[in-house]
Amino acid sequence: MSIKPWNEYFLDLAKTCASRSNCIRAQVGAVIVGEDKKIKATGYNGTPSKVESCAERGECYRVKNNIPSGTRYETCRSIHAEQNAIIQAGQDRCQNATMYIYGHQMICILCKRFIVQSGIKDVYLKKDENSPLIYVTVEDIRKELDGSTAGVTL
Repeated sequence: MSIKPWNEYFLDLAKTCASRSNCIRAQVGAVIVGEDKKIKATGYNGTPSKVESCAERGECYRVKNNIPSGTRYETCRSIHAEQNAIIQAGQDRCQNATMYIYGHQMICILCKRFIVQSGIKDVYLKKDENSPLIYVTVEDIRKELDGSTAGVTL
């Protein structure tokens, strides 16, 4: 019998979290894990509590209006999986933790800010079963944010 490596185990849990998503456009799950390998919080992308989801409405405003991924976040009804997990954990439980994300291969600018501020140190991403595992340090994210003009009106 072989034991599943930790990264695979936590990414499988993130995939399970993604299955709870009520977003029509993307199903993403996130798991925050402490240095002790204990789960601190989970999250998935979906609408805030007691807010009607796009799935319940039967349409996504962003899909209907051809809004490109990674733009105009204010038009989305959902909270990203990463943000939901951080909110659930709280900053004290995120310190030096690792985040596992299943369902996409990049982190949006908003979530990058949340991740840096929360104290998470490492992130692993996997889009789907056929995609490579992507590893990102918070130092890499911080450097990107330092050089970024995202959200700045020039």
